[in-house]
Parts: sequence; structure tokens; C-alpha cells
Amino acid sequence: MFANDQAAERPGANVEASLDAPSAGGDTTLIESRFGHLEFRSENALTLPQGVLGFSGYHDFCVANLPDGKHPQFRVLQCLTEPDVAFLVVPFNIDSEAIDEADLDDACEALSIEREELAMFLIVTVRREDDGASVSVNLRAPLFIDSRKRTGRQYVMPNNKYSIRHGL
Repeated sequence: MFANDQAAERPGANVEASLDAPSAGGDTTLIESRFGHLEFRSENALTLPQGVLGFSGYHDFCVANLPDGKHPQFRVLQCLTEPDVAFLVVPFNIDSEAIDEADLDDACEALSIEREELAMFLIVTVRREDDGASVSVNLRAPLFIDSRKRTGRQYVMPNNKYSIRHGL
């Protein structure tokens, strides 16, 4: 379900590949996020014109690795204009069968994103429980990113076959 180390070989991988640390001499943006100190290459900013559900007033984001390096499967979707607005996300492997191919095609058509330019992220929720924590992702409203245009949208699937709390 999640993107693997072969990401550079699949469509949309340039969004995920842009997660690397900033190169020397490049413009960088530094943010003290609730996830820690994050550094982004400015040219890798993403625009979400409608924002994220519940956060429609925030449009400028970047994706970064977690600063501690302990959980390499997770990323941070960080708002560039408000340090307190950040989401834990995981890259989604569009070749997995967790979301039907037809639904992906319909979403891409609705969003005017070419499949070869598509990168996807799922928003992660961590719930503290008496015996530890549970971790889930929202399969019903993934983030669709056009890696060429560097724009994206959180798209709510028009059916109920995908869980908003898909356990990991």
C-alpha cells in the first residue's frame, strides 16, 4: 500500500524524491514544526488551492521527512505559512490494490491530473489508547499531487468503500 524504495521508478516519484535534504546553495525554508525542526527546499513547495479538509485557509505546503529519522515510512505535510498546521502522512503506492484502479482513474480525471504525474499521500492518525497507540490512514480522502504542476487536492472518494480509519 505504501511507496517503497523503488519509488523513483514509478510515476509521480519526483514529488517523493524531492523529500531529500536541501542541497548546498539552494533556497531553503526552515520551520519549527510540532514535529520538530524541518528544512525544505523552497522550489519543492506544493500548492493546495482548497487546502486540507478543515484547514481550507492554508494553501502553501511542503513534504519533509521526520527530523528524528526513526520512522522513515512517514512524512510531514507542513504548512509554510503557519507552523502549527502540519499533518503526518505516508506516501501511497498507486500500484497497490488498496484503492481500485477505476477509482484512481476517476479521481485523476476529476482533478485533471495525468496518471504519470500522480503522487499520493494518505493522512495518518495516531490515537493514544490505554494499551499503547493505534495508527490508521484515511483511504477515503487521500491527497492527490500533480508532480509536474506541484499542486494538489485532498479528494474525497464518492463512495463509502474506503475507510477513514484504515489500520496500519
